[in-house]
This record gives sequence, structure tokens and C-alpha cells, in this order.
Amino acid sequence: MILPELKSINELPLPIQPLMTEFAHKLLKSLDDNVISILVYGSAVNGNYHPGVSNVNVAVVVRNLDSHVLDEVLEVVQWGRKRKIALPLFLTKEYILNSLDVFPIEFSGIKQQHKVVFGEDVFKDLDIPRKDIALLCEQQIKGKLLHLRQAYLENGSNLRVLKNFLLAAFTDLVPVFKQLIHLKDQQPAQHKEEMLKQLAGIYALKPEALLSAYHDKHKKTLIPSRQVKAHLQNFLDQLETLSRHLDSL
Repeated sequence: MILPELKSINELPLPIQPLMTEFAHKLLKSLDDNVISILVYGSAVNGNYHPGVSNVNVAVVVRNLDSHVLDEVLEVVQWGRKRKIALPLFLTKEYILNSLDVFPIEFSGIKQQHKVVFGEDVFKDLDIPRKDIALLCEQQIKGKLLHLRQAYLENGSNLRVLKNFLLAAFTDLVPVFKQLIHLKDQQPAQHKEEMLKQLAGIYALKPEALLSAYHDKHKKTLIPSRQVKAHLQNFLDQLETLSRHLDSL
């Protein structure tokens, strides 16, 4: 098989250019003309990639997706995982178009920031209803409020567990925060720290509550054990404020 020419490789962070080239070629060898598109999204294209820390997020759009296709790429996927390529999203065009109301945040995030490495740009012209994005943002924010309160009641005396819940909730909500900025017709800042300050300014939040989780997650400034409960409560207060804003969107 003559390997097809890839594109946008030189627009990716330098450390992953050879890795993504080899990974894409392995996928194409395994799937041949079943592949419609291979694209990279997430930190590798939005300026937040950290070598050795960040995963590389990949979506593969194929014509046919059955169990045989998954068998064909199993070894390639395992090869990639050893090199910090996250489990790729394997999708069909039909699945994407029929799931816009189910995954509006995820597909909006990919649409807004991605690089096509091979094939056509399937996400470029997707029409994702604003109301679906707003509704799912509201569900995510209110769901996290409920989940964190329940976690506090169950694990209130275990500060390590509480902190893990806080950081996990923050990580899960980062894509939601970006969409909340888009819903106000603004472009989110590329760097996460600036994006969080931007979100706080738009929705009248206290940025420290968001930044403390970000800094701890990235090992910049750790939240001391004695302050975990206070930080968690502060984070919950900001989610409550966001929840009220979403009621009026």
C-alpha cells in the first residue's frame, strides 16, 4: 500500500508530529479505504499541550464501523496508548449527525478546535443547535452540584477523597466552561488559566475558586488538606451561581 500524504502535521506540537504521523499511517494500513477522516483535537491543537503529561486526542471517521473494524485496529490503538495517544473516538458520519443533540458539548468542542490529519473535514459544517448546548451545559453544572453535595455527605471526614472529587469535577467541567463562553458569543482564551478568568468575568464568579483547582491539577500550587473543605464549598458556590445564570439563558 502506498501511504497517502498527511496534512496539518506541521501545525501540531513538535514533539507529537512524528508520533501522529506514524499513528495515522498505522490506522490507514489497518483500515485502508474505510477511513473518511483522521483528526486531532483537544490540548494538542488548543495551545495547552504539555509533553509527557498531556494525552493526544484523536477521532477517526469511517464508512463502516462494526466489531471487525475494532478488531483490525486493536493493536494500533494499544500501540498508541503506550505513547500517550488517548483511546480514539471511532465514529461514522451517520452516528455524528444523529447524535448532535446527545453530545452537543463534545462535538462542539471538536468542531471549534481540531486539525484534520487525513481526509475530509467532517466536523467543519456541523450545525449544532445552541439550545442543545445550553441544555446540556445546564445538566452538567446542576448534575455536578448534586454529585458533589452527595459526595460531601458521604465522605466529609476524608479530605483526600473530597479533594479528588473536587479535581475530578473541575476536569469534567472544563469543556462545559468553554461552551458557556461561546454561549455569550465570545471566543474562549486558548490558555486554560486565562479562559477560567474570562468565564469568571462573564458570569460574575470568583475566579480563585476555579483557579485553585486548576493550579492543584497542574501541580502549580497544591490545596492544603486543612483548606480542602473551604475550597470545595467555594467551588460549589460558583457552580450555584452558574446554575442561576443558566436558568435565564
